[in-house]
Amino acid sequence: MKSISKYISIFLTLILVSLPLKAEEFKNDEPVYHIVLIWLKTYRNEMRINKIINASKELKNIPGVLEVTTGKVLRSSRVIVDDTFDVSVIIKFASKDYLNDYLVHPIHVKLANEVLKPLANKITVYDTVIQE
Repeated sequence: MKSISKYISIFLTLILVSLPLKAEEFKNDEPVYHIVLIWLKTYRNEMRINKIINASKELKNIPGVLEVTTGKVLRSSRVIVDDTFDVSVIIKFASKDYLNDYLVHPIHVKLANEVLKPLANKITVYDTVIQE
């Protein structure tokens, strides 16, 4: 029993020691945000908005994707605010290299071809480097 505890202890120590390496992997890279605004063919259709939001959750499985957030437009009476789009998808990448890899990744290509293109009338993308 003592030998099993010893091996478990060694195993847990190795895991804990290796965890900071994951954070260190991205330490010198500047995060990139990929902001996607989508105008639907059917204006403000909740079912189609939810389909995009749910399908976008799969993007978290692409290497280098740190966060995926989605949302619906917030209407505004302010002239400076563009509230004409229907849904947004915001993806945080560890670096611009991961953004480039994402663009050709099968999960992204499938989402774009099977969900976004059939539902969207217009898609606008903004990529920005974040200075944290």
